Amino acid sequence: MRALDVMGLALRSVFHTPVRSALTVLGLSIGIGAIVAIAAIGDAGQREVESELGRIGVGRAWVHADAQMGTALRRQDAALLERGLTDVLVSACARGTAYATRAGEDALVQLTGCDAAMGEIEKVQMEDGRFLLARDVEGTRSVAVLDASACAALFGDGTAVGETIALAGRPFVVVGVIAPLTSERVVANGTGTVYIPITVYEAMRGSGVDELLLSVEASRNVAAVAARAEQLLTRRYGEGFEAVTLEAEMAAARRILQIFLLVMTCVAVICMLVGGIGVMNIMLVCVRERKREIGLMKALGATGRMILSQFLLEATAYATLGGLLGMAAGSLLIAGASQLIGIQIGASLRTLGAAVVFSGTIGLFFGVYPALRAARLMPVDALRSDGR
Repeated sequence: MRALDVMGLALRSVFHTPVRSALTVLGLSIGIGAIVAIAAIGDAGQREVESELGRIGVGRAWVHADAQMGTALRRQDAALLERGLTDVLVSACARGTAYATRAGEDALVQLTGCDAAMGEIEKVQMEDGRFLLARDVEGTRSVAVLDASACAALFGDGTAVGETIALAGRPFVVVGVIAPLTSERVVANGTGTVYIPITVYEAMRGSGVDELLLSVEASRNVAAVAARAEQLLTRRYGEGFEAVTLEAEMAAARRILQIFLLVMTCVAVICMLVGGIGVMNIMLVCVRERKREIGLMKALGATGRMILSQFLLEATAYATLGGLLGMAAGSLLIAGASQLIGIQIGASLRTLGAAVVFSGTIGLFFGVYPALRAARLMPVDALRSDGR
């Protein structure tokens, strides 16, 4: 019996019972589809993390005050840190929420009070108009800068610069619109951000600064600069200040992403193992049902190796079909996830190929035991069998 004959017999056996074959490959296809989707989403998530890190820069730190200890930050503390730290840009900011209204349209937005340094630290790219200037802060001017989502919510596709909006009932003139990030979806009914001068924010809310944002040159040790900033504030006001670096935040984000991917991968692997057990189970059923066929083949000269090869090929065919279906299912999941979360997600050909090969390997592994049972059947016993 030639190798092609063995392969033909194996494939014919697989497609002879389409319903049973479909149910057999279902478990593997779910596992493979999940693994393909998880790998692609994980890669995209890692790229987004690195892209965000590159966009905002690695040299960043935040300083917060502990209100429970009676400490508070002041707008003047930004100048204090800039004097005490070399080549460090500091911005004072405060955040809250407010209803923004314009011509009957209203939206709940994040209201951020800040100074002109915020635009430079955040590397803000303007789509129209300008960001806040020092004279806006010093003159307590009622001007506002909208991000893309806030602009879409209030103005739709219309022009915002030069128009007037109301924030918590107070009129503001829009002087700029921030361009959306490449990964940012502009949602007309979503929560956007509106930037106003920190002095105006303090007058509206009667509260001080929430945090100081520090931007440090990439060549410097950010952790050391953050520690020095904390020391300066502690020396001035006493204990109750904490400086947090971007590196620590990004490392935490990476750990969370890795844990999530690990958990999801374990679930997908369990699905694949269940699918592999399903392949082994159906192959054992096939061996039992085809005992007479095996006995006849051996009586006509087929060797145990040929029988072994045929059943291994059948198991591998089941698993490979599951891998191909899983690859298609994973691609659909990736397309759906890309639309849902608004970032570019794609599975590489290497990932898809590896998934199919891995699926075939699972089938080969779980097909060894049934194939050995078939190969070791004695012709006489097999011919006498009634299929039980």
